[in-house]
Amino acid sequence: MGGGDPRDDAHLTVTDVATVTAFYAEVFEALPVQRECLLDGRVLHAELLVGGHRLTVSEWSDRPADPGGPPAPLALTPADPDLLVRRALAAGATIEPTDGGPPTGVVFRDPAGLRWAVPGA
Repeated sequence: MGGGDPRDDAHLTVTDVATVTAFYAEVFEALPVQRECLLDGRVLHAELLVGGHRLTVSEWSDRPADPGGPPAPLALTPADPDLLVRRALAAGATIEPTDGGPPTGVVFRDPAGLRWAVPGA
């Protein structure tokens, strides 16, 4: 991840932190920094490092919802965009259809439904 995305140090709210963080570890090579679990083992909150950027994933957020509609895809600038997309698809991501214009990359959805843009893939 990188490339000057203004949402560096993003906080993503999901319903299944364990599944999403496992996806990010496999696809983005995310490294765990911290994890908060319930006594039954369910992960409520995790902090990861992805390409030098901190990413927080949790079932809750104290940030207000964005009233501007669905967020734009989070941008990724991996060294090998095609490899990242292949790993994402193998881990269960789904490709988003293009808007009919010339292809400038790939947008996919992760298991939480969040959108990721990979230019050059």
